[in-house]
Amino acid sequence: MKKIVLIILIFTFSLLLAEKMVVRIDDPSSQTFRYFQEKNYDIASYNPDKYLDLVVTQEQYNQLQKAYDIKVTQTEQELKTNLRNSKELDYYRNYEEVLAELQSLEETYPDICKLYDIGETQGKIYSEEGHTFYDNYNHEIWALKVSDNVEQQEDEPGIYYLGPHHSREPLSTEVVMTNLLHILENYGSDATITANVDNSQIWFVPIVNPNGHKIVIDENDVWWRKNMRDNNNDHNFDTDYYSGYGDDGVDVNRNYGWEWGLVGASDNINDPTYHGPEPFSEPETETIKQFMADNHFVAGIGYHTYGQLVLYPYGYTSGAYAPDHEAISTLGIEMANMIPGHDGGSYTPQNAWELYSSTGGIDDYAYGEHGIFSYTIELATEFIPPASVVSQVTQNNIDAAMHLLDRVNHSTLTGHITDETTGLPVQAQVYIPEIDDYNAYKNHTVPMQILVDIIACCHRGNTMFTIKLMDMKLKIYL
Repeated sequence: MKKIVLIILIFTFSLLLAEKMVVRIDDPSSQTFRYFQEKNYDIASYNPDKYLDLVVTQEQYNQLQKAYDIKVTQTEQELKTNLRNSKELDYYRNYEEVLAELQSLEETYPDICKLYDIGETQGKIYSEEGHTFYDNYNHEIWALKVSDNVEQQEDEPGIYYLGPHHSREPLSTEVVMTNLLHILENYGSDATITANVDNSQIWFVPIVNPNGHKIVIDENDVWWRKNMRDNNNDHNFDTDYYSGYGDDGVDVNRNYGWEWGLVGASDNINDPTYHGPEPFSEPETETIKQFMADNHFVAGIGYHTYGQLVLYPYGYTSGAYAPDHEAISTLGIEMANMIPGHDGGSYTPQNAWELYSSTGGIDDYAYGEHGIFSYTIELATEFIPPASVVSQVTQNNIDAAMHLLDRVNHSTLTGHITDETTGLPVQAQVYIPEIDDYNAYKNHTVPMQILVDIIACCHRGNTMFTIKLMDMKLKIYL
């Protein structure tokens, strides 16, 4: 009996050592942050000069205690309890529930909803290759489009709302779904929402990383951040609680092809910010890359946890401001002021690099490659808030999401080129020398007179030729 009790005690103690937690260092210096970033610690959240949160094992906690005044803010058991309680209250949705709800919404609102399978996951690829371990991870990535004439690709501005890139951030899915339901339930009765649906292409991707989302929702590893890439080719999912990371997975928000593989991303497969073997190596990021190429997006939000922040490009290096900085930051400030903070006040807006520099992220790619006003909203004050908090956070984020949607149809230069005789559309290129040649648009708060050339391709019989139609002088106020 004593041996059995001793074995049980040893086993229980080893499990406790294996469990991770979030610890907080108050008032960290920039040097302190850089130290932990360079050591590839799992950084949960950071607010410069206020706090630094790290995901650590018990062993790491014991070491940190010797050098820092730290306190535990989240435990593994707390996160699991929050997930279990949420199941009783219909929060947090799993993959199957999200897909079923999207299918139901498409049936309920057929005139303005269309569901698309936009890509696959690592789990699906491995499963179809015959690796049976991944059969339960045979996930697609789904997107719901909302617009009038939803079957058509109309000449309208697009906007996206993206759920979790990172596995341990399931609250992101709930915010995307809440935004979606708010629009659908108010279409036809709210004049602004109705006009925006009728004049925009609105896309919702509730889960960008379905494999990782399942890992967390099923409590296989509630701290998991990455996807399921099989880095060591053993056809299994490997997570190492003692190191806190595991051999498998890629941080899909370090895998985009804009300033890829530099600061804030790791070459080590074990690290939580492992950037992958090359840009867009992951089917999840390749899916979003193609998604952006196929649609005319002008703005979008990707939701994460946590920190109560609204971030905007650039993030790849300190001091990097977007050419549209005045416009993109003003809009970010407006959105942040609309989101109530947990303990009063509102969310904090800032350039992504002001939080910390990182490379290979979606916002830098979306803006740098496509000119999309792409924002990250860091929700709440912990990775997986209790179910009682979920509804409050999701409702608090509606106004900011609707504000961005409303702005998509304002402060833009639009128009159509048509044949004078037939009235039919003519394929044309709008060329602005001051912008295309000289980048002379760094400060949009100052009125700027620019020359616009419109060049169209025309057919006369069997001959196709190019003609410069007109010059226009415009004053642009953004």
